[in-house]
Amino acid sequence: MGDLSPFFDSLFSPYLFLALLISLAVIPLYRRLAIKYDLVDHPGGRKQHAMPVPLVGGLAIITASLASIYLWGFSKGHEGLVFSCGGLFLIGFIDDKYDISAALRLIAQTTLVAVALYLDDVWLTQIALTKDIVLDLGVFAYPLTVVAVLALINAVNMLDGLDGLSSGIVLITLGFIISVASAASLTNVSFFATVFFGGVLGFWAYNYRFSWRERASVFMGDSGTIVLGFVLPYLAIKLAIEAPAYAPSSILLWLFAIPIWDICAVIIKRMRDGRSPLSAGRDHIHHVLMQAGLTVRHTLHLIYLLTITTVSFGFAAQYFGFSQIESFAAFFIFMTFYLGRVGSLSRKPVAEVYDFKTHGDRRKTLTDIDAEVVELNSRSKTLS
Repeated sequence: MGDLSPFFDSLFSPYLFLALLISLAVIPLYRRLAIKYDLVDHPGGRKQHAMPVPLVGGLAIITASLASIYLWGFSKGHEGLVFSCGGLFLIGFIDDKYDISAALRLIAQTTLVAVALYLDDVWLTQIALTKDIVLDLGVFAYPLTVVAVLALINAVNMLDGLDGLSSGIVLITLGFIISVASAASLTNVSFFATVFFGGVLGFWAYNYRFSWRERASVFMGDSGTIVLGFVLPYLAIKLAIEAPAYAPSSILLWLFAIPIWDICAVIIKRMRDGRSPLSAGRDHIHHVLMQAGLTVRHTLHLIYLLTITTVSFGFAAQYFGFSQIESFAAFFIFMTFYLGRVGSLSRKPVAEVYDFKTHGDRRKTLTDIDAEVVELNSRSKTLS
């Protein structure tokens, strides 16, 4: 992996630029259609935005990615990936519009993921602990792979709570997948990672809070997070299958360290508080960091840095000769530290005030109030 030229060849390839241009071009059109047909995320409840925001990021990403896949002729042999991306997008799109039940959503996701993995024969069949000790998963390979992919779908979905957060994490992860696939000469994996990178990058340009724009102009929606939450582990597992020397099984954990650690921290906290792990709440890493006093931009950049650091550590451990069992051990040691640190931050008291505007029993943290002040200031500048 010393030669970076294959990575830069992929990163600056026409595949990426076509997907990027399509994504950038269709979002303004989709924004107008979303406003016309009320495909927007309305403010209220736990949401901090004050104005309706179009939920067309997922539509732009799937349009750019699938159009690029078919235009470049890479769909053959990956029918499961393409079919399930379309199906998962439709499930998310319907959920964005009509808010379908969690049970129906889970059944649909499970079916589509299983079909994709079966058609493309993408299963995590064994885990190498050392050079001599390999754990053969046998018949458990199939349900474990499906459950792992479903867990990551929902982990990525849960991180979509801050402008630029989930898309930024996806871009970082895809960047590492591109670099490894390029070094291992896995053309197909590199291609799919590259086109999705281009599609997500186009969306990120509209979703990130630049200095000249205080709020995202579009949201990704479930239609985007569900698709990307599936694509990432699919490509990572395919990478581990076809190039185990470059991406051993422990790398799969490090690639998704932050989403995995975050969903574990949330589940533990909610169960400790006597709540369902599937219930909604403001207890994800970005909520915890903002309640600790960080701004939105500082929170976002810190999580970007944590993502780059954890994935880099996984690859560095492999480069410096760590065995798989040592890499696994390091992952869970760092995870324990993370859970303890995030747990201590989330237990700190946060000032609350009653929200008279909604005439309901909803509590607002100081972070909520700061966000609304910024929003009101922005609107007043626009009116003036």
